[in-house]
Amino acid sequence: MLGARLAIGGGRAGWGRLALTAVGVGLGAAVLLAATSVSHMLQARDDRGYARGIPSGELKSPALLGVDPVYAAMRQSQFDGRNLTGLIVQKTGPNAPLPPGVDRLPDAGEVVLSPALKELLSSPTGELLRPRFADRVVGTIDPVGLAGPHELFFYVGVPTVSGQFGATEVYRFGVPSSPRTLDGLLWLLIVLGTAALLLPVIVFVATSTRLAAAARDRRLAALRLVGADGEQVRRIAAGEAFVGAVVGLVIGMALFLAGRTVVPSIDVTALQGGIFVEDIRPEWTLVALIVIAVPLLAVGIAVFSLRRVMIEPLGVVRRARDQRRKLWWRLAPPVLGIALLATQGGRLGGGLEGSSQLPVSAGIVLLLSSVPLVLPWIVERFVSKLGGGSPAWQLAVRRLQLDSGTPARVAGGVAVVLAGAIALQTVFIPAESRYQPADARPPSVSVNMANAGLEQALALGATLRKMPGAETVTVSVTVQLVSADGRDGIAMQVGTCDELARLTAIEQCRDGDLFTAAKPENGEFVPTSGERVLVAADAPGRKQSKLVEWTVPASVRPTHALTSETGAVYATPAALAGITEPAANAFAHVQPKSNDANFVEYVRNALVPFGWSAYAFAVTDGIDSTFTLIGRVLMIGSVITLLLAAASLLVVALEQIRERRRALAVLAANGVPRIVLARSLLWQTAVPIAIAVVVAVASGLVLAGLLLYVTGQRLAFDWTTIAVFVAAAIVAVLASAGCTLPSLWQAAAAEGLRDE
Repeated sequence: MLGARLAIGGGRAGWGRLALTAVGVGLGAAVLLAATSVSHMLQARDDRGYARGIPSGELKSPALLGVDPVYAAMRQSQFDGRNLTGLIVQKTGPNAPLPPGVDRLPDAGEVVLSPALKELLSSPTGELLRPRFADRVVGTIDPVGLAGPHELFFYVGVPTVSGQFGATEVYRFGVPSSPRTLDGLLWLLIVLGTAALLLPVIVFVATSTRLAAAARDRRLAALRLVGADGEQVRRIAAGEAFVGAVVGLVIGMALFLAGRTVVPSIDVTALQGGIFVEDIRPEWTLVALIVIAVPLLAVGIAVFSLRRVMIEPLGVVRRARDQRRKLWWRLAPPVLGIALLATQGGRLGGGLEGSSQLPVSAGIVLLLSSVPLVLPWIVERFVSKLGGGSPAWQLAVRRLQLDSGTPARVAGGVAVVLAGAIALQTVFIPAESRYQPADARPPSVSVNMANAGLEQALALGATLRKMPGAETVTVSVTVQLVSADGRDGIAMQVGTCDELARLTAIEQCRDGDLFTAAKPENGEFVPTSGERVLVAADAPGRKQSKLVEWTVPASVRPTHALTSETGAVYATPAALAGITEPAANAFAHVQPKSNDANFVEYVRNALVPFGWSAYAFAVTDGIDSTFTLIGRVLMIGSVITLLLAAASLLVVALEQIRERRRALAVLAANGVPRIVLARSLLWQTAVPIAIAVVVAVASGLVLAGLLLYVTGQRLAFDWTTIAVFVAAAIVAVLASAGCTLPSLWQAAAAEGLRDE
């Protein structure tokens, strides 16, 4: 109770100490609360996505009495780098099932849009998107049917969905939820990112509880003078730290709630449609853990920090025998971490193995946590050798020699951020090569059309070739061909004689010819003249194409000139005249003449006459969605942690100025220019940070090398990005030093000589 009274009733100076400690703990607590909300946020988004899903295959819902089924198919695209997702629907009666957030499904020629998509279409930015949504808007989707407030989602009514690609018969919207599948490399990114982002927060919270340690020791010495024994002094210190931690928790919760209300208004691509405020809800068990752990951490650190201090009635002294920090116990975590990772070589290369999760996770945490443990010892040994130089340098060096603990602890938090970022970036290099396409030229566009009519599929190439700005267009149209007994099949390519002449050396061709490989490879099925076979044909009213009988015409011409691009069977359109509505699959590749970022949008608009049976995507759109989500979450977390590290530098620098205001005022009164004091403060921050950068780079490279060894990947470092990370740390030092100048000018004024 006495410690609590000292923390609260210590006058203006005591309130200043309490405020700095509470702000430091509050910032860390707010980040921890936000981190505990990530799991619920992702789960809530997934649940709403599953609730509007369309069941198919084994998940297909049985027929329900009194329900008119809906034929629906998922369609995905992009616009201006943002995901564009929705369903094309075909109602079969008035009693159609409804997805969440929709009052009525659209009829043919109508569309229901998300609020963000509706707003985009009415804005100048959506000009290129409007041709794809020329239908009449009959409603908007409520939040319960959206992943986020800025998601671009739609329901489009079309005359016929049943025969299109991905169509399924729906009696009830919604599919069972399933966990995301992660292979070893993705799992490693999550573990490494979590450790690299949360450990600095814990370091900062621990550092904040040690602010104003010298003033606290003087107060405790005064208490010893009036009769308190050593055990009572430690309990008083614990009570004082407990109050600061509790006030910090209240501030952290307030900051979290305030930031929570702002998040839904943020519309950036990295958030994939934004976040509803209701989704940002921490797990109560983790909140309880934070509420208990933060005060316990503060009390434990306060008591532990007194181990080397003799608080006597007439002063405060450091125990001479234990004055220099010991190294042996600080080396135990990195040695153990390296040993754990070294024993897991190649375990995560092919997939996620449960037996490797614990040692790899423990190795990452031990290596990263060793950075703030070893750094104070290195800083202490390094600054003890320094001397000479300018007055500003000498003031800074002497201050660091007297007390290097607090600056080293703050620099330790920055070092963990830097080491984790280097390791993350290095692991991302092989991850990008695995989950992103090798050929990622932005202008290149691919077009898919599945289960379409042959006439429509053949028209695709002609439409794309008429596009202005298209340099080369390659089209492949195939029809599935199956032997009469159903055991063998082949994709028969369909095209004109001109297209055949471009692909092969065959010059004699007329519409109606059918070319086959004279010597098919690997026993491939090739039809002969007069043979009865089965061909995929369009089937209105059915969910997929059907097989119909077809007699191969007499115009079959075996040849050795067919290539891999034409396949073993190549038919001209007239050769299939005997098939009623053959079903075809078309794939096109379009290369523009110039590097136009909007070219893919022009291609998508050119496909409007084909309805929603054809869709276009840039090659860069094929990035694995789970990898993209992990990358975006880690990017957002890295920014938050970097801002927290900069805030920690600022808070500690302000506390040092407040604690030393009388000494600064005396120096200024004796003629020391304020610019010298400012440079001294800069050196006090820069020297530990410079040492921390060296330690962080070395630790990050070691950790990255071990993780690449664990995943069986080739060792490669992105030195440019590492240099950017180092530059960011330097900028953080300069920015924090600049923000403290007003406080320094005030502390160095003559009023600072007064005794408060």
